[in-house]
Amino acid sequence: MEFLVKCTWHDDENIWVAQSSNEKFALTTDHVSFDALLERVKIAIEDIVETELGYKGDIKLVLDVTRTINLNTLSVTA
Repeated sequence: MEFLVKCTWHDDENIWVAQSSNEKFALTTDHVSFDALLERVKIAIEDIVETELGYKGDIKLVLDVTRTINLNTLSVTA
């Protein structure tokens, strides 16, 4: 089973937002850390797929990641 997860960085709020949906459920979650966001998505989708859909096989996440950076406020250190 495969799920498309759209992950977007919201620069004004300093937070990652992940959204995924299909005909049976919708998921939205957020976190300041991208790795923690993915862990939240993983746990949530596993739970939904097992408890709501009764599926116990392989689950694949396809990530569509967007991060927009404002070059005027970007600081780079060497």
